[in-house]
Amino acid sequence: MLNNKEHYDLMAAFERQHSGRMDREDKSLWQRGVIYQDGHVNDLFLAFRRGYAYSQADTRSDIQNIEASRDGYRDDAIVLYDALTRMVAMYEHEFDHEDTHQWRPDWLKSALARRNALRGSNHDNQD
Repeated sequence: MLNNKEHYDLMAAFERQHSGRMDREDKSLWQRGVIYQDGHVNDLFLAFRRGYAYSQADTRSDIQNIEASRDGYRDDAIVLYDALTRMVAMYEHEFDHEDTHQWRPDWLKSALARRNALRGSNHDNQD
């Protein structure tokens, strides 16, 4: 990380936010954690860099958790869609007569609406 763009961007951000003597050491010393000539500024930068690294790791962890949750919700939606499809198939024929929409019970209307909403987002009309 010491010689890439991310490190230089981090140094630039540090230098914009902090004051002090920002004279840099020779790059050969950077491997040992000596970036700035002023020891206090160097310690501040090392803390700044650790905070940045922690933030990046925490963000990656949050993204992984969000993706895992999303996948779990998607699986739940597929199971729900399949269950609603089976339920509608079991009872729809009983109400298949003139003016069907008027005579459908509310629970069946609700099941159809939910199934159709899930179909659009998860199944792309695979019926």
